[in-house]
Amino acid sequence: MFQESVVSKLIKEASIFFDKNRKSAKEEFRKKEVIQDVFSISLTSSEINQLDCLFSKQSPENHNQDVFLHIKNLTSQIKSIQKQHVLLIGEKIYKVRELFKAIGSFETTFTSWIDLVFSTKSSAYNALAYYELFIGLPSKSEQLLLQSIPYKTAYLLASRKGPIEKKIEVMKKINGMPNTSAVFILNQYLPPLREIGSKHVYESDQSVNKAISEKLLDLLHLVCSGTKLSEYNINLMKQLFDNVSSNIFSEKSRELTLSQQSEKSI
Repeated sequence: MFQESVVSKLIKEASIFFDKNRKSAKEEFRKKEVIQDVFSISLTSSEINQLDCLFSKQSPENHNQDVFLHIKNLTSQIKSIQKQHVLLIGEKIYKVRELFKAIGSFETTFTSWIDLVFSTKSSAYNALAYYELFIGLPSKSEQLLLQSIPYKTAYLLASRKGPIEKKIEVMKKINGMPNTSAVFILNQYLPPLREIGSKHVYESDQSVNKAISEKLLDLLHLVCSGTKLSEYNINLMKQLFDNVSSNIFSEKSRELTLSQQSEKSI
């Protein structure tokens, strides 16, 4: 009877052990699957334009186009590897922090460990915040969206206080923007704590539009000053006009639809 009890206990413990390892293996596989998806990230329109401007200085022969395309693909892969690198470092820091928590030795020991391993604290905490935001996003598409925005903006977004829904909203607004523009929009919707309540904080589209008006006026003065625009700036202007035209068309279509619905109801 005693032997049966011992055997039963051993079988139960073995079952728990294998279930735990199976779950752990599934979790590791899921993480690897997500990390592999990082390599499918495309260059932003701004990055593509900068490369096109670089290529435009070269001879426009047919065989060169294949070379340029290959360079674009390699550039995309390099950027993806860089982002995967940050993600993996953040994951390891996260695990170390959890281990320190588990043994009841957290704040000072974890900080000392950071000082020992990293040349600067900011790089470690940036990677940690980035990873925590990444795993906190509800779907793979939003994780890929985070991977697609510029580094500095992503680090700032990860470190800002705010609900995950607000951060997703900001990511959608800044998707495809260069870093300077992305940080500007981020600061309007999720400002640093020290700026909350200051005149630089914008919480509505109306106040953001006011800020855009001021910048457009400055831009208009510069363009009208007679300065010869570079190829890169001309491309940026084209992007601006295309986006504005698209927004105007969408707004007109919406107004027309509402007008037609109103007439039908009458």
